[in-house]
Amino acid sequence: MKSNKLVISLHDVSPKTQAIVTNQLEELHAIGVKRCSLLVIPDYHHQSLISLVPSFVSWLQEQADKGHEIVLHGYYHDRPPSLCDSIWKRLITEHYTAGEGEFYDLDYEQARTILKMGKAVFEEAGIDRSQLFGFIAPAWLLGKEAERALIDEGFLYTTRLHGVIDLQEQPPRFFPAQSMVYSVRSAWRRITSLVWNELLFQYATHQKWRLLRVSLHPVDWKYQFIKSHLLHSIKRALKNRTPMTYESWLRQE
Repeated sequence: MKSNKLVISLHDVSPKTQAIVTNQLEELHAIGVKRCSLLVIPDYHHQSLISLVPSFVSWLQEQADKGHEIVLHGYYHDRPPSLCDSIWKRLITEHYTAGEGEFYDLDYEQARTILKMGKAVFEEAGIDRSQLFGFIAPAWLLGKEAERALIDEGFLYTTRLHGVIDLQEQPPRFFPAQSMVYSVRSAWRRITSLVWNELLFQYATHQKWRLLRVSLHPVDWKYQFIKSHLLHSIKRALKNRTPMTYESWLRQE
């Protein structure tokens, strides 16, 4: 097995995005990626609990049976704006994340309640606790109190944009590994993302990072040049990296 690793995570998985995510998985499988981490939202923007959509539940269980990892990804994946928010907080939660920084500033009890709700929905969908290892906050915005709640709820790891956090150790151990991720909300963001991610890929290759992370979102597949760069980068990475899930990577560290 190649010493350097590759983790591809598919974000924002829900009944709404199931068709696109299925296509992403098929295209990844075609180039040699058999296992990914699927970041699943229990109730995307309050539209529907995943456990109430039988076709999605069956599909999700099928993906788990194939070896893909199921990861809890927030609960609603949104954060309503507040009149009490500071200018800085508004910049982070409304402009940087388009109102989706759900776990950015939750207190301990709020975070723990939502985490329990998420686990309960997964259990109703047939994903039992033994299959649920990680939690990744929307936009990687996770406050310290929420991180403490993750530990007490038994999650083994979380990630931030700049790395992976092993919650089994005290204090939690941080593994630096900047994720490739694309911003596509405007033309200038898409162009900037292409340049930035190519530079990041080249840097990771030159520095021989032990772990390369690639984060895909459903909306990435709407832009052919973004999709092409993603797949091309992954093909290049596969020449000297073994693809795996976050959970399997963590077990090797």
